[in-house]
Amino acid sequence: MTAPPSATPAAPAHRDPALHAATPGQLQWLEGELRRWEAEGLVDEGTARTIRARYVATRRLTLSRIVLTLGACFVGLGVVWLVASNLDEMPPALRFGLLVLVWLGLVAAAEVLATRRDRDGEIASPVLGAVRLLAGAAYGAVVFQAAQSLQVPAYEPLLVAVWALGVLLWAYAVRGTAPLVLGVVLLAFWFVWQVTSASDDAFSVSTSLAAAGLAGAALGVVHTAVGWPELAVPWRELGAVLVLVGLFVAALPYAWGEADATLVLWVGIAASLLLAAVALWRGGRLDRLEVGLALLGLAATAGLSLWQLDEAVTDTADLPPGAWLRAVVAVISYLLIASGYAVLGGMRDTGRLTWVATAALVVFVTVQAFAVFAPILSGAALFLVVGIILLGTGILADRGRRRLLREARETRP
Repeated sequence: MTAPPSATPAAPAHRDPALHAATPGQLQWLEGELRRWEAEGLVDEGTARTIRARYVATRRLTLSRIVLTLGACFVGLGVVWLVASNLDEMPPALRFGLLVLVWLGLVAAAEVLATRRDRDGEIASPVLGAVRLLAGAAYGAVVFQAAQSLQVPAYEPLLVAVWALGVLLWAYAVRGTAPLVLGVVLLAFWFVWQVTSASDDAFSVSTSLAAAGLAGAALGVVHTAVGWPELAVPWRELGAVLVLVGLFVAALPYAWGEADATLVLWVGIAASLLLAAVALWRGGRLDRLEVGLALLGLAATAGLSLWQLDEAVTDTADLPPGAWLRAVVAVISYLLIASGYAVLGGMRDTGRLTWVATAALVVFVTVQAFAVFAPILSGAALFLVVGIILLGTGILADRGRRRLLREARETRP
């Protein structure tokens, strides 16, 4: 007589650790493809159902994510502001100890949330990002409080650099996007502040922004090449924003100050060029386009900021020919680079980059219309000219796309 088979205890009913988030548009595409594969006999009904079950519908930008991110930013800024304003009611040692406890508590809370998500196989929650963002801000408060205790002036770029490096190290340790965004913003802010604290002329301000943008674009490509694509997005998107802002500042007709570049600026430009060379070497075709746009933005920014007018532009009705030529070059340069970023966003399927580039182009054209072109072109006429150019570019790009698809169909066996 044989013994009855022993029953194996059932495993806990956790979510599939292979569960992935997908937008409604991506799911709609996947379901259409699965139906097509099933009709062609590539997969059976059970396999198609298993594949579909691995994906959960989610939106990249939800109300909860917006509210949590804004709340974390406001609370973080409030904590740093409280420390920077020097709380005289408490001894420095007590203030420092309290802030360290808050910082470590937020770090611990974030890691508990991350561990629970990994254990249960849940989709990443915006709460985790908000707590990590708060922890990064709390670390900045600790840095500023330590500086106060050591009698270091609060308004020093060095403190922002220490804050940025600490947040970046933690972001890479936990592979967190929210602290990485904070760290990248702080690092760029430190570089621009360090440059402009010694020389705040138009060349230093605009070129430091563009150089930081080029470094961000190059680092985004390098991250993808080494297998960190999820950490590349903050670098490349913030890099694009910095390039567009730098070129916007350089293109203004109201240039100020003589060009007086500092050693920090030259070192930053050299470092960004070196990173760009590495990115061009390691990146693919689309990566080279992205780095090329940032390089073109840096060159245009430096050239326009060095193209000083002989006299300040106060009356646009009587501009010298040099000012008109500079304005035309500025508009063409910004149109080319901003349109390039908008196209790049579409090619990478990144809506944020496309919207940022489009908004930047609208704001730039509006400013130029009122600042320079008002005597000969109304704002409406300038928008019509730019719109016609963009429509023509889009038509040519679409014709090229359809030609490539036609050639691919003809060469298919």
